[in-house]
Amino acid sequence: MSVIVTLEADIKTGQKEKLLGMLRDYLPETKVYAGFISISIHTQQNSNHILFFEEWEKVENYESYLGWRTQSGVMDTLGATFVEVPKITYYNTEEM
Repeated sequence: MSVIVTLEADIKTGQKEKLLGMLRDYLPETKVYAGFISISIHTQQNSNHILFFEEWEKVENYESYLGWRTQSGVMDTLGATFVEVPKITYYNTEEM
C-alpha cells in the first residue's frame, strides 16, 4: 500500500514563476529518491495557492526525503516563496 502526500501553501505575490523554476530544477532529484512513485504540481486558478500531490511507497520514505531536503537548505529556499509554513497531509491508499 502506498501513501499520498499533499503539501499546500500560498505563494507570496510575485514569487510564483520563481518557485516553479526552482521546482523544475529540484524535481529530477526527487524523482530518483528511494520510495518515490510520482508527483504533480497544481496551482489554483486566480490564486497564489499551490498543491503538491505526491505518491510514495511509505510515509517513512517521504519523511526521509523531507529531512534530506531540509538539511540541504532546499526547504528554506522554497519556503522563502511561501506566505507561511506549508500544510502537509498524509493519506493511505486503500486497496479496493
